[in-house]
Amino acid sequence: MAPRLLALAARALVRTSTTQLRAVSTETLAERAKLAVLDPQRNAVIEALTTTNRPLLGLFNDIPRHQLRESDARAWALAGFEFVVNDGEHSGNDLLYGREENAMLQRYGLTPIQRLPREATSAHGDALACGARGTMRPYALTLDDATTYVEAMDFPVGEGPRRHARGAYPVRHGDGAMTFTPDSLREAEADRTLACLQFETEEYLFDEGLRRSVLKVLSTRGNACAFVGALDAATRCGDAARVSKGVAELCRDANEEGVAVGGVVGGDAANVLRHMELGLRLIAPPVFASDFALRGAVDAAEAFHEAAAAFNSS
Repeated sequence: MAPRLLALAARALVRTSTTQLRAVSTETLAERAKLAVLDPQRNAVIEALTTTNRPLLGLFNDIPRHQLRESDARAWALAGFEFVVNDGEHSGNDLLYGREENAMLQRYGLTPIQRLPREATSAHGDALACGARGTMRPYALTLDDATTYVEAMDFPVGEGPRRHARGAYPVRHGDGAMTFTPDSLREAEADRTLACLQFETEEYLFDEGLRRSVLKVLSTRGNACAFVGALDAATRCGDAARVSKGVAELCRDANEEGVAVGGVVGGDAANVLRHMELGLRLIAPPVFASDFALRGAVDAAEAFHEAAAAFNSS
């Protein structure tokens, strides 16, 4: 075969094998970018939960904002990930993503969720003003923790004390117009922000009365998720079986209240399916974003090392 034909055949083979690895087409990526430019406040996770209620794949991101590459976001999107939790709780201020980083994630259909330390209150509204489409609050213990978090996620309405309410800071529409009036600001953000409260303490997982009360707070707010922190819960109480039972009860109660449930799920496809059937809808693997490059490198080298082992043993 002529060299040019060999090159064309090789290129076609690579294109075919690469396409088989993709869960999302480039046409879909183009449509996502268009929607993000037209509507920067769009929340694709909320759209999916309220229309199809299908399971969504996400990841926990520990890559500092100044080290994130667009090729990372593109790879995540092509692999089928749909939300990114930027871990500002355990990874410090470098994981507090800003407007530019969040906008880039949005263009790839990767809904950015900002996880914050347990002490944060006003920072939740600040993260939303910077383009995050949701935040995550860890280590809640009491009903007051839940009500404070929910209050911090939304602009104040009506009368009465609003100590923790989200501060008014304008956001930008796709055409560049800014929301400098209360009505335009509320309209731009209405039903666009996801409140993710982590259920990772014994109080939230095992106290049925408190659990149901907290879920009622989330249900009243709407666009909320009870995100399971099974590792933290097991570390705190030392009983993984009890945590598993608590997660099942949480899924049951959350379904009754119309609250989505999410969590980190490991193991094989059968275990992931079991958690989907329990009711989990926001699912992330137990792999940090910074480890994806290592896993890809190991996978790319696997065939060579297998062949080299056979070659060296012959």
